[in-house]
Amino acid sequence: MIALELTTFIGRFHPLFVHLPIGFILLAILLEWWEGLTKKEKPSQLVSIAWLIGGFAAFVAALCGWYLGETGLYEEQNLFWHRWIGIALVPITFLGWWIKRKPRKFPRSLHMGFNLALILLLAIEGHKGGNLTHGEGYLMEFAPAPVQNLFSSKKDSSAVRSFNNPDSVAVYSQLIAPILDVKCVACHNNEIKRGNLNLSHPDSLQLGGDGEAILVAGSAADSELFRRITLPQTSIKFMPPTNNVLTYDEIKTIAWWIDQGASFEKNVAEIDVPEDMKPLLLRRFGLDTRPRPWYEKVQIEPVDSTQIVKLEDQGFTVKGLGGENPLLDVSYSGHDLTAEKIKALIPARQHITWLTLTDTNIEDDWLENLSNFTNLTRLELDKTEVSDEGLRHLKGLPHLEALNLYGSEVSDASLPILKQLPELKRVYLSETKVTLEKAEALNKEGGHLSVVIASFSK
Repeated sequence: MIALELTTFIGRFHPLFVHLPIGFILLAILLEWWEGLTKKEKPSQLVSIAWLIGGFAAFVAALCGWYLGETGLYEEQNLFWHRWIGIALVPITFLGWWIKRKPRKFPRSLHMGFNLALILLLAIEGHKGGNLTHGEGYLMEFAPAPVQNLFSSKKDSSAVRSFNNPDSVAVYSQLIAPILDVKCVACHNNEIKRGNLNLSHPDSLQLGGDGEAILVAGSAADSELFRRITLPQTSIKFMPPTNNVLTYDEIKTIAWWIDQGASFEKNVAEIDVPEDMKPLLLRRFGLDTRPRPWYEKVQIEPVDSTQIVKLEDQGFTVKGLGGENPLLDVSYSGHDLTAEKIKALIPARQHITWLTLTDTNIEDDWLENLSNFTNLTRLELDKTEVSDEGLRHLKGLPHLEALNLYGSEVSDASLPILKQLPELKRVYLSETKVTLEKAEALNKEGGHLSVVIASFSK
C-alpha cells in the first residue's frame, strides 16, 4: 500500500514535468534555425545543452508518466501510444544531443530532417496526452462544422439503438453491455484487467475483481459496481476515471437492471419496470413498456400471399394491420356464409387477429373451426344467431380480448364461459338474453372482464 501511494505521488508530477522537454527541444530547434538564418560562423553550445536538458526532462516526465498510467486512471487503449511515444522520445532526444554536439560532422539535411521529425513526434505526443486529459473530441469541439466533419472520426458514444418491442429486447446484452463496452471495457477486458476485473463477458463480470463480487443481485445499493460509478469524481475509486463518465440515464439503467435481479437472459417484458424507468426507456431506447394488446406483441412471418387470395375468393375481405405487423383483419358480410368458407380460414389461423362476422348467418357448430385461432384478439358476432352453445367452442381462445355479441341469442348461461377466457376484457351484450342483474354482478366482481350492455349505462 505504501509503495502504491509513493508511485501515485510520483506519477502526479507528470503534468508538471511533461512541458519541460517540449520547451527545451523546441528552444534548441529554434536556436539552431536562428543561427542558420543569421549565418553564424560558430554554432552556439546552447543548442546542444538545450537538447541535453530536454533529454533529462523527457526521462523524468516519462518516469512520472509511467507511474501515473499505472494508477488505472486512464483507458488503456488511449494510454498505450502516449506512453510508448513518450518513452521513445527519451533516447531520441539524447540522440539529438549527440548529433548537435558537433553539428558540422553531419549534413544539414540530417539536422533539418531530425528537427522536423521531433516536432512532428512532439505534436503527436501532445495530442495523445490532450486526448487522455480532455477527451478525444477536445481539439475539434468548437471547430466549424466542416472542419469537425473532416477531422472527427470518433463515433458519438452516447448514441444508442432504438427498439420497438420490449418482448424481444434482452436487458443485459442490448441495454447494459453496450454501456459497459463504451465506458468500462477499455480497462477491464480479456487482455487488460485493471483490478483483476473483466467486464467484457457475463461470466467474468459475475466473478468480480480481486476475489470480490461487484454485483449483488436485487440490490444496486449493495453492489460495488454501482457504488464505483456513483462515487464523487474526486475519489480515487470513482469509475470510469476519465472524462467519458456515465450519464444519469446510464447509471439509472444499470441500477434498474441490478435491482431487478441482474439477469443475463431476461428481456424487458420479463422484469418489472417501475414507473420512473418507463420514461427513460422510452426516451433513450424507444421502448414503450406500457401494456399492449396481444396483436402488437406477436412476432411471426407474414402469411403466404396465396392464402390471402384464397380467402378473398371465398368472399372475405382481408386487410393488414399496417406497418410491419404481420397479422390480419378479416371480415365477411352477407347471409351466404357456409361451414366450408369458415374452414377456409383455418390455414391462416395464426395470422387472423381481428375477425368480423357481423350480421351473417354464422351457426353455433361452425364456431368450432375457430377454437385454434391462438392469435385472435377481437371477434365480432353481433346481429347473429349465435347462442350459448356456440360460445362453448371459444373457450380455447387464449388471447381473445374483445367480443361483440350485441343482438345475439346468448343468455346468462354464457357468463361463466366468458369468465374462463383468460384475456377477455370487454364483451358487448346489449339486446341479448343476458339479464341486467347478472351483468351487473359480473362487473362488480372486479375481475379483468367488463360487460358492456346498453341498458346498464342508463
